[in-house]
Formats: sequence, structure tokens, C-alpha cells
Amino acid sequence: MEAAASVRERCGGLKGGARPIADTFWPMRILVVSTLYPPVALGGYEVECAGVVERLREQHEVLVLTSDRDRSSAPGEEWVRRELEFLTPDARGALRAPRASLRAVRAARRALEWKPDIVYAWNGSSIPQSSLRVLSDSGVPLAFRVCEHWFGALFLGDQFMRELLPARRSPGRALWAAGCRAMNALPSLRLHPAAPVRAAVSWNSQALRAMVTLPPFLQTTIERVGHSVPRYGDLYAKVVRSPAPDPEIVFLGRVTPYKGVKVAIEAVAMLRSEHDIPARLVVVGPEDSPHGAEMRRLAERLGISAAVSWRGQLTPEQAAGELAHAHALIVPSLWQEPFPLVTIEGALARVPLVASDVGGIGEGMHDEEHALLFAPGDARAAAAALARVLREREPTAARVQRARARAQEFRLGPYLEEQERFLADALAAAGQARATAIK
Repeated sequence: MEAAASVRERCGGLKGGARPIADTFWPMRILVVSTLYPPVALGGYEVECAGVVERLREQHEVLVLTSDRDRSSAPGEEWVRRELEFLTPDARGALRAPRASLRAVRAARRALEWKPDIVYAWNGSSIPQSSLRVLSDSGVPLAFRVCEHWFGALFLGDQFMRELLPARRSPGRALWAAGCRAMNALPSLRLHPAAPVRAAVSWNSQALRAMVTLPPFLQTTIERVGHSVPRYGDLYAKVVRSPAPDPEIVFLGRVTPYKGVKVAIEAVAMLRSEHDIPARLVVVGPEDSPHGAEMRRLAERLGISAAVSWRGQLTPEQAAGELAHAHALIVPSLWQEPFPLVTIEGALARVPLVASDVGGIGEGMHDEEHALLFAPGDARAAAAALARVLREREPTAARVQRARARAQEFRLGPYLEEQERFLADALAAAGQARATAIK
């Protein structure tokens, strides 16, 4: 393995700022920063990050810096440091933020002692972004993989660094901010939230790029859109279809308000009462307990408790098995989904798709061509779309075939190569920028 400085000289110090050969990936030392890292995960993006890291480790050295959430349940790999405090977005998290930021700075500086060639930041929500501030100020080339909206508030929305910025505050909040600024005067901190940052950015959808306003202090060296892909796409593609005897609608995702389980329950109730279709709903995914209880009460009030099955969190193999029996997959998201992987998984499994027309959903699967989309929150429109799927067999089969063909564009192998190339180009672009600055 080449020394970090040697790689930087070859990628960044080429005469005239030239780029490295396009098809060559020189060994790099890559520091990956992510809020969570498997087996600790809340959704598909952490799993996606782990897949990219596994690929990178085949040719490069990788160090992962992540949060301490559920650290005791994770294996003790020497190349994964679970050292950043996981902060909740509430008053308790804000109170913990100053001390957590100080510890995060120390963790970031220890990671820099590893001498990375490039920092690859995946997610900065719920961790002290002081770690990212120190890394961005270090002079090491920086790249972001942006899969969610947090990026628009980089540094400026951090629970500690926001207190360092001028703002109108209540007397109590002003006193707290003064204390944070006094703490920031320590030689070990002295953070400047809005200091200039130069970085490469890989967005996971055009929709997310349009929804997120870049922080004013950020200058991009390169920007690309690389759509997220499911880690277990091959598994879903191998599903052998065996639809259940009665119409079965599957919801696959986290049971939280923003994922729209309420819409799915109401739509199935309307399928039964207004369309005379005795459909069932199968809910697959981990639950936020209060919301799960509320959704069970909703199903009871609508008189369909017996028609709703709660499977909980399943393995990818078990989830694929549920899709094998499904007559339709409903994705009723209420928030601006950047690019939900479940729609790609459903298309690979040849399950008809009905989804909210929100965020990046329609970017992946187009309305009428690959899926039937409805206005977010409109349960009646969702029920009507499900009825079409169940009654219009030939048009549904044609959409399923087109959706499966579309899903082939979101496969793991090409995506992993694209991410590796992005890092190599980001390192080269950083060197080219340095060479231009020297001139």
C-alpha cells in the first residue's frame, strides 16, 4: 500500500493539474464518516454505505468513523471507530452537544493521524458536525455522498455550532450561546461554522439536488448524481412469484408517520368498502412503538383489524418472500423521499407498484409507465390506483415488465464502480484545484 502522501502527489500534483488515467484506481486511504454503520442501521442508506465500503476495501484502505449508537451490539472491527456521540434532535441532544462536539473534534483529529488521502462523508445528521468541520479544515480532500436533506443545514444547523452564529435569541438562549462561544474559544476548538469549504458532491437523485440548497460557504469541485441502488437487488430479482389467493397489498418500510402507513391502512379499507375488493394489508418493517399502536387503533376503527398483518422487521430473504405473495406494493410516503430503494426492490421482484408522487419516487419509476402514482396523503386516490392494478390485468402486467427493465439500471455492480470512480475523480479534482491556486 502506497503512503498517503505519495498517492496525493500522483493524483493531485500531476503537472498542469492533469487527471489520473480514467480506468485506473490507485490505492487510496479513505476515511468514511457516517451517522450509523451496520449492523447498526435505521434504513437503506446505512446498508448502502456498508456495501460501498466493502467494495472499496478490496483495493483501498478504509477507516470508518461513526456514532456510538448501539455500539455494544456491533462487532469490534479495528477499522470501524464508533466514537461520535449520537445526538437526538431535541433539547436533550442540544444540551449534550457542546461536550459531544469537543469529543468529536478529538475523534476527528485521531482519525487524521491515520493520514487519509480523502474524507468521504455519507451522513452528518445526529452526530456532532464539529468532526466534519475539523476534517474539512484539515486540507485533506473532501467528498460528500448526499442521500438525505440534512446537507442543506451543514454546520449551520448543528446543535453546537449554530450557537456560534449571530442571531436573535431569548435571554436564556442568549446566555447558553454565550457559554458555547466561550467554550469554542478553547485552543482545542476554535471552530468557524461558515468558513469556506471545497468538496466534491455525489447526490443520490436529481430530486434531492433540486430540493437541497447548497450551504453558501460550500464550493463544489465536482457534482454528480449517482442514484442509490438496493444492496440485495439480486435477491429480489430472483423472487418466484406466487400471489396469495386473496388480494394482498404489502407495505415495506419503517412504521413511522412520514412513511404513510396511515394512508395504506385507509386505502385498503376503501378497497374493501368502496371497490368491493377483499384486500389484505401486510406491513413489513421496524416500528416506532407509539405510531405502531396508533395505526393498530386506526385499523380497528376502520373495521379491518383482521385484514392487517404486522410482520415487524424481517431479513431481506423474508421480505422478498412477502413480495413473492403480494398483488401490489404500496409506497405511501408523506415526506420528500430522495430516492426510495423499496420501489426498485419491488420492480425487481415483479410486483405492481402504487406510490406517492413525491420527492424522487417518480424519478425512479415513472407514472403510468412503471407505476401508478397518487398525490401524497390521498388515500382515496391510492385505493383507486390499487383497484386498477387488481382489475386491469394486461395493463398491470405491461407496467410490471417495463418497471423490471427500468430497475436493471439500478444494479449494485455498476453503482459500486461509479462510487469508486467518483472518489478517484474527487481526489484528482482537489489536486487540480490546488495546482490552479498555486498558479
